[in-house]
Amino acid sequence: MGLKFSLPLILVLIIVMGCSSTRKLTYFNDIAAATGADSLHRMQQLKIQPGDILQIIITTPDKDVSQIYNSNVVSNSASGSGIEQGYLVDSAGYVALPVIGKINVKGKTTTAINDLVSQELDKTARNTYVSTRLVNFRISVLGDVAHPGSFRIGAERASILDALSMAGDLNLTAKRNDIMIIREINGIKTYGYVNLNDSKTLSSPYYYLSNNDVIYVKPGPGSKFATSKIIQLMPAIIGVISLITTIVILNR
Repeated sequence: MGLKFSLPLILVLIIVMGCSSTRKLTYFNDIAAATGADSLHRMQQLKIQPGDILQIIITTPDKDVSQIYNSNVVSNSASGSGIEQGYLVDSAGYVALPVIGKINVKGKTTTAINDLVSQELDKTARNTYVSTRLVNFRISVLGDVAHPGSFRIGAERASILDALSMAGDLNLTAKRNDIMIIREINGIKTYGYVNLNDSKTLSSPYYYLSNNDVIYVKPGPGSKFATSKIIQLMPAIIGVISLITTIVILNR
């Protein structure tokens, strides 16, 4: 008789334990309490720093003039070297453009750079169009993730969730409430921490990434043991217990 009651009880306890551990594995458990406005209004545009490489394309009605302004623009397929082509922002924050000369772009957004270059062009040309793009936007993801590595970002905006997706997401043993982000600002390294179990992360200054950010995912205490194997076998264990429970109930 004790067996008939103990097996269902064990099954229920395992399911309850599984649900409680799942809560720790999911992101933004309190998302229902978050407001969309608070999550978005702090979003900041990417700002250019020394060491960045910019692709600045200048278009004018005269193709010959445009070619002079874009003398160093080389398509990736043509270069074939794997080296990003563009204007390197020097240590003082300047880029040197043909005809125009040096322009300070440090701390500016690509939109602001477009306006700045257009103002310089207006002195010698008319009806110009400027398009600026950061071409060496790259982030690194290290630690307790499925595929750690360095990843190139094609757009100007990427979040920590984008980065973790590129790295194959966190492992089951990873600490989701203490992820470190290393960021360099004006030559000084800063360190920030985000908690993926807390919806406040969505409004953190570290939610959106900057060029050359390093994300380090700390391993949890369970990574020292075979916890992940037990979790992987849990569905089979529950299935066996459920089968035994069914047999016992049918044979009562």
